[in-house]
Amino acid sequence: MADILLSTEDLTVFGGPETVSLDLDFGPTGDRGNFIIGLQGDPRDATVASTTLADALSALNISLSPLDIVIDYLAGSPTYKTMFQYVRGSGNSFEWQPLLSLKNNFYSGTQTVVAADGKLTLTPINITYFYDLASGPITASNINVQYSIASSPDGGPVASNMVINEFITSSGVLAVPIEINGVEYIDGSWGPITGTKVVHLFISVV
Repeated sequence: MADILLSTEDLTVFGGPETVSLDLDFGPTGDRGNFIIGLQGDPRDATVASTTLADALSALNISLSPLDIVIDYLAGSPTYKTMFQYVRGSGNSFEWQPLLSLKNNFYSGTQTVVAADGKLTLTPINITYFYDLASGPITASNINVQYSIASSPDGGPVASNMVINEFITSSGVLAVPIEINGVEYIDGSWGPITGTKVVHLFISVV
């Protein structure tokens, strides 16, 4: 009950209780939220599931639950940057289903290359960086490459042409090998491109 602290004919001031008791109940334990796990490989692969995924679950001290999510971040994997969700599939059992791809449909970057015999041979670029192989086959005619060549301050104007060679398929990787042939105008004459060049690349699928 509040105490009367001050009272007049026109005003009455009440004071609150000296102490307030508040009991808190944390309540019962609920279901955990969904986990998002980074994984090097496709979780549908039996070997990946029994090793990499099993190790990740053990480190987190959890077991799989419906709607858990895995993202494949293994560069070069056919499902690189694919998000999978653990959902009920055929046969009323749970399985990993592709949900969406986090992959850009383009690649941009630079490479520093030393010219040899008037040619710049670039490090092959993994196609899975910018294309989902599950979308269907891809050939050199489907790839649009835009490039520019930056020279050193003492370099001259460059005239060049680009060649996309046959895709590299060794070691389970599909990669684009690019060569640039060019000539450079130095000291009043044209000659094979020489020295170190920085090649700026932008690749998209058409």
